[in-house]
Amino acid sequence: MWAAVEALWDGDTVHDWFVDLVAVLDAPDGESRLATVYHRSDGPLPAVAAAEAGRALAEHLQVPFHFASPDVPDWKVPRWRTIQRPAQGPRRET
Repeated sequence: MWAAVEALWDGDTVHDWFVDLVAVLDAPDGESRLATVYHRSDGPLPAVAAAEAGRALAEHLQVPFHFASPDVPDWKVPRWRTIQRPAQGPRRET
């Protein structure tokens, strides 16, 4: 079952910065890459195209869309699952 669609910055020395669209899954727990959006000299920045596609897919699937840093390439931002599942403290016996 889909939990969300997430856009994530990544990069390398060949392609510079690019954006991966990822399906965040609940059952089974995990994720799967859907697409990679590269920068084209004659097209929009990868963040713009990825956000448009990610929002449309998330709306179609009726799940949240998460893009923590759409304006600035940053691969160290909080992930969707991290902000949805706050850290659990010690368990208290009642």
